[in-house]
Amino acid sequence: MKYVLSLIVVVPSLWLACQGSNSPQSNAEIASAQPSLESSAALSDGAQDKTQEQEKPQPGLTSNQALMRDKLKHMSQILSGLTMDNFDQVAESGLTLAMISRATSWHIPEPTPKYQRLSKNFQEQAKDLERHALEKNIEAATLDLVRMNISCTECHQHMREHLGIGK
Repeated sequence: MKYVLSLIVVVPSLWLACQGSNSPQSNAEIASAQPSLESSAALSDGAQDKTQEQEKPQPGLTSNQALMRDKLKHMSQILSGLTMDNFDQVAESGLTLAMISRATSWHIPEPTPKYQRLSKNFQEQAKDLERHALEKNIEAATLDLVRMNISCTECHQHMREHLGIGK
């Protein structure tokens, strides 16, 4: 359970990092972005309505941006699934993330060796997450999610540096 609670702190911070925000944020701003356990329950209750709204195509998104948005959605579903002991949801989102990661790699015109390593690590971590969710091993699945978040952050930082974005 302590791992799940730590994810409530880690995921919003990583979400902000994935958004490309380079500005330092105050603790109050980070805290306001963090979901509470009550909002996690509310999220699962209204998840279908919100999922249908989010799946509508958004004009101006590149295919890579759409894939990244979908990755964020599934990472959030994993956190929700872990919090609510919904291991089927966790396993399904882990499998989907591995597939999205493979699809995303097709959109990188000149993948660097570091990008390839990070992408492969993420895919392996997603498979581990799926396996641990099927085993109903919440501690291992939670650690897999943390490892995946770290891989996401490292990859996004690498791509910003490699492409010269945000400098």
